[in-house]
Amino acid sequence: MKRKYSLRSQLTLILLAFVVVVMGLVYFVQTTFLDDFYKANKVKSLQSVGETVASILDDDDDVEEVIEHLSMSNEVCVRVVSNDDDYSYTGACTLRSIDNNTINSIAKEVMESEGQEKLFDNFHYQRHFMDKPEDVYIFAKMITVDDEMAMIMVSSGITPLNTTISTIKSQYLLILGIIIAMTLILALIISRYIINPIKQINAESRNLSKGNYDPASVKTVSMEFDELNQTLEKANEDILKADKAKKELLGNVSHDLRTPLTMIVGYGEMIRDLPEENNEENINVIIDEAKRLSSLVDDLIDISKIDRIAVELHKEKVSLNDLLREVYKQYEKFCESQDVDLQLKTDEDVFVDADVKRIKQVLYNFVNNALNYNNKKERKIVIGSENRGDFTRVYVYDNGEGIQEKDIENIWDRYYKVDKEHKRHHIGSGIGLSLAKELLTAHGFPYGVESKQGEYSRFYFDVKSA
Repeated sequence: MKRKYSLRSQLTLILLAFVVVVMGLVYFVQTTFLDDFYKANKVKSLQSVGETVASILDDDDDVEEVIEHLSMSNEVCVRVVSNDDDYSYTGACTLRSIDNNTINSIAKEVMESEGQEKLFDNFHYQRHFMDKPEDVYIFAKMITVDDEMAMIMVSSGITPLNTTISTIKSQYLLILGIIIAMTLILALIISRYIINPIKQINAESRNLSKGNYDPASVKTVSMEFDELNQTLEKANEDILKADKAKKELLGNVSHDLRTPLTMIVGYGEMIRDLPEENNEENINVIIDEAKRLSSLVDDLIDISKIDRIAVELHKEKVSLNDLLREVYKQYEKFCESQDVDLQLKTDEDVFVDADVKRIKQVLYNFVNNALNYNNKKERKIVIGSENRGDFTRVYVYDNGEGIQEKDIENIWDRYYKVDKEHKRHHIGSGIGLSLAKELLTAHGFPYGVESKQGEYSRFYFDVKSA
């Protein structure tokens, strides 16, 4: 099994690896390219001074002072040579030691070069004034002053950086040690403000299964940790809610199973002991209670399937009005026997892509819900559809007692029942609407309920034409 390390250890190793890589890169660049960078900057400085001197020779009356300032500030030597004059600036200008033959040779090469300017680092021209001629650069440029040719020369010594590079190498280990120490301190700070809250949240989350998560015990320092803490707090509330719902379900199912079973057993014994009671009415009572018991078991089986796997749909193109008509016929005779005014109101027919069996199951749940929660003397249920332009709304309406506003947002929750005290005589596990919600969500059909307490309820879902 692969060994795993703590987040603190991983973070520390990552930071140390980052520091070593960065410092190694700095070390390589400094020791390998420092000399090249230095020479490149010197050459750039020579060229810049030469261009500046060329631009001021015709216009500036104080040319000598300006050039001397340029020489001193840039640590270079400047010499201007023409047919009539030969000027060298700064008192210690080493370009003075170059003889006329060398100057003429330099001027010839400059005249022949592109742009009439050239950089010299040739031993022949530098041996006159330096012990280490290879460390002297000369930039020469031909210009025209008062209709006469003149040559500007700018030189500078290039100091070898061997000593500097050696110093850098000797300081590198000290600097690396300091940075590693600072990295470890940073890792400790990060550990305190980031990893410790994670450990606290993890420790508290072990109590989630018991519903004992305490968000107040976790000290968070960032918005992300606050959100994680809130998420776990919500999960804790959901666990408590689910546990409560489980207990309520056991009570509901126990009661709902006992009622039809009691009636089935009671009427069966009555028919057995009293032959004169063996009539159609008593037998229908047994059959109705058995059907209710079967409906309850079917709901429990369906919701357990949804718990285990995703809803599997077998879609086909179907006429919406034909589907509603089939559901209507399924309940027509039963509603007549129960003195329920069942109506079918359909709008312009549309074809939709849906799993016919599942959508019927949704409508059955809506109709059963309407039957169970409508205790008015003149009960009315409408199965219908309304075309609303971009979509068609399918609905089941009943003129029952409606739903309290505080219950509307909860009725789709699993096991939720409005009549927790069993004030009605109809059975129900509280999972029918939850099952309908799962099936409609799987289809991608928006759904909802409109209700006014004491007047009506209207459950619906929206479909689009295929």
